[in-house]
Amino acid sequence: MMATGLADIFEAIPSPSPDSSDKPLYAVMPVPGHTSYFVGKDRESLACLLVSTSDQTGRPHPPIRLESLDAQFELRCHLKKVGELEREGTFTVIRCRDSDSETTRYFLSVCETILRMLGDNPARTQIATAVNRLAAIFQRVRQPPARPLNGLFGELYLLFRSGNAVRALRAWRTDENARFDFSDGDVRLDVKATGGRGRIHSFSYEQCNPSSGTIAVVASLHAEQAAGGMLLHTLMEQIEARVSAHADLVLKLHETVAATLGASLNDALSRRFDMRLAESSLQFFSLEDVPAIRGALPAGVSDVHFRSDLSTLASLSVEALIDKDPVFWDLLPRPQ
Repeated sequence: MMATGLADIFEAIPSPSPDSSDKPLYAVMPVPGHTSYFVGKDRESLACLLVSTSDQTGRPHPPIRLESLDAQFELRCHLKKVGELEREGTFTVIRCRDSDSETTRYFLSVCETILRMLGDNPARTQIATAVNRLAAIFQRVRQPPARPLNGLFGELYLLFRSGNAVRALRAWRTDENARFDFSDGDVRLDVKATGGRGRIHSFSYEQCNPSSGTIAVVASLHAEQAAGGMLLHTLMEQIEARVSAHADLVLKLHETVAATLGASLNDALSRRFDMRLAESSLQFFSLEDVPAIRGALPAGVSDVHFRSDLSTLASLSVEALIDKDPVFWDLLPRPQ
């Protein structure tokens, strides 16, 4: 995360003084350590990131307009900084169209990642690519949730505890249709989190009949919300800090969380989870040992899911899994 977050800069900006003109006017403050970026407020006091480009070659990218975000490329803007005369400049303006404070903070948080990816003096094509990824995130947060919150917490908890968060985040699923939550080499790892104290989880036929030559494991833990627990937003920040040198992975974190939570994102980020319970309950099992439907399915049968009770199974130690494949050294919590 940046030393001074964009949200903190935004809060310190006074709204532009009203006038009768229709010119694009923004009250702005520069982003410390950068020459190409300003945080701004438009006439409606909505949050904006203004980015100057290092080249003007080729055709400008067409504007993007979504329900909660829009972007205009190479717009001639009027900038007003406190204590300075108004000046003009040409910028790409990315704006959060939602005045909700949590949505604004999330928008600026993702913009921090965009900024780190682009660096100073970004090219036109780089800005367009980054803005398209940001727009995709904000399209997803208007969709229904794709998975339960407990399941996402379990995946984030394992990322947080992983021996190598960079490798674990690279191995994390890229879409909601992935068969396993983590895939790296011959290792397949799925995370199951339950709000109860039992170990009854839902599985697919494909998970319990993994491809030959793979080592398929399920991580089982209890996910319980608690008033004194860790905010999901804070858990994400902890993961970001571990992979901060890899801005593209930080953006993948935001993309995957947004795709999972959809319209429940703001509410979910403010939920608190019992981290001690997650730690004490975390166990690993071979998917080949899970009570399941085995063998070939009847012709015409597909998409088979079932619930299995793991409470009587012998768990696998992290050390034993590392002996099976060294990839587990990076994906799982390091042995104490």
